[in-house]
Amino acid sequence: MTNPNYSEREQELLRAVHNQELVLYYQPQFNVATSTFEGIEALIRWRHPERGLLTPDQFIPFAEQSDLIIHIGEWALSQACKQFKIWQGKGLSPVRVAVNVSGRQFLQQNFVEVVFGILAEVKLDPACLELEISENTIIREDDRTLIEMIQRLNKAGILIALDDFGTGHSSVNYLQHIPVNRIKIDKLYIKNIHSNDADVTVVKSLIKLAQDMNLQVVAEGVETLIQLQTLLSQECQEIQGYYFSQPLPAEKVEQFLLEFHIIDKK
Repeated sequence: MTNPNYSEREQELLRAVHNQELVLYYQPQFNVATSTFEGIEALIRWRHPERGLLTPDQFIPFAEQSDLIIHIGEWALSQACKQFKIWQGKGLSPVRVAVNVSGRQFLQQNFVEVVFGILAEVKLDPACLELEISENTIIREDDRTLIEMIQRLNKAGILIALDDFGTGHSSVNYLQHIPVNRIKIDKLYIKNIHSNDADVTVVKSLIKLAQDMNLQVVAEGVETLIQLQTLLSQECQEIQGYYFSQPLPAEKVEQFLLEFHIIDKK
């Protein structure tokens, strides 16, 4: 299947979509304070027939150059909701599933209706869904339009997380009036937090800002015990990264959840 408006690389990705080469992996988000997994993030991968398993940075930039990213994003959202519903049916119950949404997808006029439609089709409680948008998305969009969209999603019970927080230039200004629920501190600041005083200062200020605004905080890219200990000393209690688990294919997530006793007792 081809589209004359797509580049050669986009054509290849379009074929991957139709050949079901795209898959979702899942990475847990752990709350150290309660020793529970608060959620699980869906991360897209491409099982390329020649190049092996590709991560988003190796193909998503090409998709974002056209409306192909919208189709991929809707597929990922639908698949993540369906998989979460399956886990619920088996009594496995991490609190929510988080799905990344590109700026191009999020800013579609019918985006909210698409989300509601997928939830209705899957019969999934909106409170089980978290949408992650980048800081750059909110910075470049008309404030009123964005606020109204997020308010509609929030009213339904859907959480909004601000991804890669701290990498933009207007973090404080936008947090004051964009109704997000959670921020995810970019792994750029976590990598050397145990040895870089500047990174500690940045992370400490971001956590304090979020706490003052009653926002939840997640630290991304936590890979070592010393990184974890440093974050805990700064009162960051929700963690995501290889220290707890690498992204896992769906078939391995169930065993992972069982090992940590994340079972619905109701």
